[in-house]
Amino acid sequence: MRSVCKMLGLLAASWLAIHCCAVPAQAISLPVTGEVKNSAETFTGTAVVALSGDGSIDLLTSRGVTCQGVFGYVTRKEGRGTVMCQDGRKGYFQFVSAGFSGTGAGKIDDENFEFRIGN
Repeated sequence: MRSVCKMLGLLAASWLAIHCCAVPAQAISLPVTGEVKNSAETFTGTAVVALSGDGSIDLLTSRGVTCQGVFGYVTRKEGRGTVMCQDGRKGYFQFVSAGFSGTGAGKIDDENFEFRIGN
């Protein structure tokens, strides 16, 4: 009986450690919307930002092309990144954030684009 009680106590402590004391998520996910300048192409997606300031971006264009990229902050409010699309286009971007929102611009191949982060 003593070993059963000990086992139940251990299981209860393990459950509490996992469910009640777990470390909160270390990243935040924000919506991204934007458009390619001088074009009808638009895009939507998600930016995932780690507390370290590094992040990733996943986009889907109005033409059905997926694009992925990475970015990092160079100051507390400004960052830079690169993006590569499934159709072979490559580019770079810069952004300025203000909390959970921001704006940015960049170039993909020879086309300029602008975007917004957050709601």
